[in-house]
Amino acid sequence: MSSDIQRRTPPCMTITREDAALVGDLLTSSRSEETKRSYSSAIRTFAVWCADRNYPVHPTTPDVVAAYIAHRASLVSHSTISRDVAAIAAAHLDAGLEDPTSHHGVRQALRSAGRTLGTAPSRRAAPVTTEAMRRIIEAMDDLDTVVGKRDRAILLLGLAAAQRRSEVAQLSTKDLTRLDAGLLLRIRRSKTDQSGKGEVIGIPLGGHPETCPVLAVEDWLEASRRRIGAQGPLFSRIFNRATIARTPISDRSIARIIQLRASAAGITGEEYSQVFGAQSWVSGHSLRAGHATSAAEAGLSPMSIARTTRHKRLDSLARYVRPTSAVEDSTAGKIGL
Repeated sequence: MSSDIQRRTPPCMTITREDAALVGDLLTSSRSEETKRSYSSAIRTFAVWCADRNYPVHPTTPDVVAAYIAHRASLVSHSTISRDVAAIAAAHLDAGLEDPTSHHGVRQALRSAGRTLGTAPSRRAAPVTTEAMRRIIEAMDDLDTVVGKRDRAILLLGLAAAQRRSEVAQLSTKDLTRLDAGLLLRIRRSKTDQSGKGEVIGIPLGGHPETCPVLAVEDWLEASRRRIGAQGPLFSRIFNRATIARTPISDRSIARIIQLRASAAGITGEEYSQVFGAQSWVSGHSLRAGHATSAAEAGLSPMSIARTTRHKRLDSLARYVRPTSAVEDSTAGKIGL
C-alpha cells in the first residue's frame, strides 16, 4: 500500500476553455448541496489530521487512508467513516487523480471497522407521528400570524407527503394542483431522484380541520398572497415575524422549525432511543419518519406506504415499519405456544 499514486496523464485539449468550464459546472452540480457540505467538512477534518502527522493530503496514499480509518474507528460511527472515505475518493477523482480508497487494503480496513463498530446507525430521526403532530399544532399559539401559518403548512404538508426537509424547501407554487378531493404535489427532485424525473403525491383533505394539510397550505397561500400555479417558492423566510421574503426557505430552516415546534410541545423523541437501539431525537427527517410510522400503526402494507414515501427499497422502509408492527407481524403467536 506504500506505492505512490501518480496523476493521470491529461488528454489533449480538444474543446475550448469556455466549453471546458461549462462541463466543469455541470459535473459540480452532480451532487446535492447537502452532500457537498458533508464532503467539504470531511475533507477539512482529514486535512487537519494529515497536517498533524505531515502526511500527504491531495493526493494521498492508500496507507494514509487506512491509518485514518483506524484513527477514526475510535472516535466516530462506521457510517461517518464511510462518509469520510467517500469524500476522499470524490476529491481525488474530481481532480483527475487515482482513487486511493479503491485499494484492497483500504476496503479491508473499512470492513474491519464495520465489524468492530457495527454498521447500525448510532442515531436515528425520531418519528413525528400523527398523534405527536396534533400535540404540536395544539401548542402553537401564533396560528393567527404569518409565521404560524407558514410553519403549520410546512409541518402538515411535510408529514402528509412524507417529505425530506430538502424537498419541502424546494417546493414551488407551480408544484401544486388543487382538486376537489385535495392537492396534487409534484416532487421535482429528491435524494433518490437526482436526475429530476419527478414524482406526484396525492394529498387528500384531512378529517380534522386543525390538522388538514390542504387547508393549512391554502391558509398560508392567502396570508402570503400567493396562488397555486404562479412562479415563486411555496415557503419563504420571514423577517421580523411580518415581512415575507421572495427567496425560498432553506432546508436547515425547515429542520429548525420542526425541532423548535416539537420542543415547544414537549416532544423530544428520546422515547424511541430504546426501540431503535440508537440515540434518537427530532430532526429534519422526522416528518418523513413520522408518516411511515403512523401508516404502519394504521395497519397499512409496506407496499402501500412505499408508494407515498417513495422508498425504492423496502428494507429501508422497514426501519420505521418493523419496530411499530413487530409484535403483530411476529409468527411466534401462530406456532401454538
